[in-house]
Amino acid sequence: MAEAVPDRIVGDWWRYSVSLVGAILLVIGLTSVLHDARVTSDELLQLGGLVALCLALILVGARIARAVQAEHQLTRVFAWTAFGIVAMAGFGTWWALVMQQTVETAFEMALVFLSVLATGALFGAVVGYYEVRLRGLVERASREAARREFLDEQQETLSSLNRIFRHQILNDLSAISGRSELLAAEKIDAQTATDSIRAHCDHMEGTVARLETIFDVLTHVSDTSPIPVGDAIADAHDRVRDTHPELSVDASSASEMTVDADELLTLALAELFANAAEHGGGDVTVTVEEADEGVVFTVADDGPGIDLTPPESAFDPNARGPDSEGDGLGLFLVELIVDRYDGEVRVAEADDGTAIELVIPRRQPTAFEPQP
Repeated sequence: MAEAVPDRIVGDWWRYSVSLVGAILLVIGLTSVLHDARVTSDELLQLGGLVALCLALILVGARIARAVQAEHQLTRVFAWTAFGIVAMAGFGTWWALVMQQTVETAFEMALVFLSVLATGALFGAVVGYYEVRLRGLVERASREAARREFLDEQQETLSSLNRIFRHQILNDLSAISGRSELLAAEKIDAQTATDSIRAHCDHMEGTVARLETIFDVLTHVSDTSPIPVGDAIADAHDRVRDTHPELSVDASSASEMTVDADELLTLALAELFANAAEHGGGDVTVTVEEADEGVVFTVADDGPGIDLTPPESAFDPNARGPDSEGDGLGLFLVELIVDRYDGEVRVAEADDGTAIELVIPRRQPTAFEPQP
């Protein structure tokens, strides 16, 4: 461990740049003493002040090197240090020229000039260090607030889903229990009872599978990356082809466009395709275009449209039309996925059928990401 410390200092010597500035100024000041055979009491006092400033600068630089880890944060500290040196040098020059302040010897002039530079460097380093710390605290507070908001939303979503799935499963169990009692009392034929029981068992199996899918989405962690739009649409079509072989998807406008997303985008598109196949006429048209707000997917079918008021309520959990036999979670799941990209899902105007728009915003580069 003791051997690793010097190696770390040598390898990361640039992190001690502030200390290096103090050391250079101190060496120059002490060297100038050797070239001056006569040192007056005033000059000795000025030399003592320079030594104190340089030692303080060296200690502050060492503190900064240990406390500040991110390179971009160190760059900001170095920039503040350089600004302090330049500002104090300019101020000292202005004071000497405008106020006509003079010194008696060249040695005294050197000491004054070095002290001014050390003062500026020390001031800039301290300001830069606390500015970086303040930025870090603000960023951490912002991340913590966002994390709490995310957890609250997730808790609310899970509570809603818990009520929905409990209701659906209890309904299926109640129906199975009722058919079993009728069968035992010989008030229903065996074929009708078993068909009904099998259908409700299949529905419960689908409910559990849907629950697993939603939990996977809620707990999914992945960095977005450029994904070819055409590939995402093709993969989504393949995903629903087995259950909806009659589905036809026209995505001729996708071309070579890419979007910043992850594999969940395929799931969102597959849910829209399956929804269109179940409630539409079987033909789906997908258009993709770039807009100021991001990349816009429009998935349109030729079905009867959304029979809900307002239409946007279709994205609520368990929202279903009066004639729908689905679980009312397809569009909710789509919105859940798109929210992860800070995007938007909305019902678009359509002459016939239903048109759903997915807006995926463009990636915004992060200029400041402090280390935890």
